[in-house]
Amino acid sequence: ETVLGGPYHITATLAPAAMLTNYTITNTGASFTINARPATWTTNANSKTYGSSDLNPLTTGSGDFLVADGVTATYSRAAGETVQGGPYHITATLAPAAVLTNYAITNTGASFTINARPATWTTNANSKTYGTSDGNPLTTGSGDFLAADGVTATYSRAAGETVLGGPYHITATLAPAAMLTNYTITNTGASFTINARPATWTTNANSKTYGSSDLNPATYSGFVLGQGPSSLSGTLSCTTTATTNSPVGSYTINCSGQTSTNYTITYVSSTLTITYVTSGMCAGDVGHQIRQPINADGSSVWKQGSTAPAKFAVCDANGVSIGTAAVVTSFSLVAIIHGTMTTVDEAPASTTPDTAFRWDPTGQQWIFNISTKSAPVNVANQTYMFQILLNDGSTINFQFGLK
Repeated sequence: ETVLGGPYHITATLAPAAMLTNYTITNTGASFTINARPATWTTNANSKTYGSSDLNPLTTGSGDFLVADGVTATYSRAAGETVQGGPYHITATLAPAAVLTNYAITNTGASFTINARPATWTTNANSKTYGTSDGNPLTTGSGDFLAADGVTATYSRAAGETVLGGPYHITATLAPAAMLTNYTITNTGASFTINARPATWTTNANSKTYGSSDLNPATYSGFVLGQGPSSLSGTLSCTTTATTNSPVGSYTINCSGQTSTNYTITYVSSTLTITYVTSGMCAGDVGHQIRQPINADGSSVWKQGSTAPAKFAVCDANGVSIGTAAVVTSFSLVAIIHGTMTTVDEAPASTTPDTAFRWDPTGQQWIFNISTKSAPVNVANQTYMFQILLNDGSTINFQFGLK
């Protein structure tokens, strides 16, 4: 009953036997052929994702062979593990071989496809401060590609160097190109931000003479790229609570008014100090130093027991002598030195001793009549050093001796 077993001889048995003896018979028979049965094995196409293992079995299939022959298939495919190398031919090897000769078999196999693997490259956002160089590398990133493929990225960004122009798109260029065709890639890049640069307007500590109105401008720091105040918008305005007629003392100076998209500006306040005129004439005599009859060079010597008039005046910017209360903060004997520079050279004064400086409206000056009859200024052959501390923080120092 097999194709290969044929052809099979056909024997013709004649009858009736009683008649056959009347013949010289030629009866050679004939051949009986079993023709191969048409059969088809249909192999199912299959696929996998790049980087994964082949299925076991590789695929499935079926045929229209006689069930009793128990025909089965094992599958193999052409070698290759890339997307572009496919599709790869699947071959179905049928068995058992002994029965296959009974069939005219159609067995075309099928295709095995390697599908692109989904992969994502995540680029990290980054930033810099206005005026600085971009980082090298520009940023970092990572992906879920197969490690064996060694996928890496180089980064570039859209051009621009201002705060308002951003954020700037970062592009990740992946490599090696030969491996990338095996993936369906999500690579959206990221944002690069330029942050405003801190810049400081520092108001200069300043001073002016009582009665004047001039202020020094502020200074700046933190600018880059050769920029300065001209790169800012708005107008700088510096103000203080002090006015032209404000008394001596310390006043806060505040500046404001300028802005920039590329800089975060911090305004630092400072202090305006108003002082008296420190030199020159004041109310017709020397200002801001001891006046006669005490010599400014310290050479005056009084007879012990007399009264020494200490006089001074301080003026504003307009030359007006200041007689308001609290001009004198303190008056101190600061040192005593044994001996004097000369003999008695000052005439005794018959003034009444004072206990504090007082304003003399006639002379437009301050006066303190110092008694030399009682301690601590009462020992002959000594030189006494004094200091007048004014309420603007300045001092007037003078000395005289006793004989």
